[in-house]
Amino acid sequence: MTEEEIKKLTSEHRERNRELGAHFKAHEVDLLVARPIEFHFWAWNQRDAAVLARGLYEMGFLIRLLAPAPTGDDADRWTVEAGAKIPLEQALGEGLTDKLIRLAGQDDAVFDGWGTNV
Repeated sequence: MTEEEIKKLTSEHRERNRELGAHFKAHEVDLLVARPIEFHFWAWNQRDAAVLARGLYEMGFLIRLLAPAPTGDDADRWTVEAGAKIPLEQALGEGLTDKLIRLAGQDDAVFDGWGTNV
């Protein structure tokens, strides 16, 4: 993944995180409280998915799913889901986003975003 691709992805995630942050604030969600958050990734084959999962585990994430994508448009991909109990403020921050984009990019994978229940 090139630096230009990383910047483009970071910009897209920054915008999405800005919207999520506004949504959480509008609903008076405390951004400093740690909560379970799921982070989603796509890899193009089993090996890349496994290497990405190992890197995420080494960063302290719990690997929740490592499996071929269901049938359909994404059938040639592998999905990796990692979980962590962290504050929303950290998930919304650019530092973590940049690390996840770069980690995924090392193994020809893509960081697709994150989600949580509020």
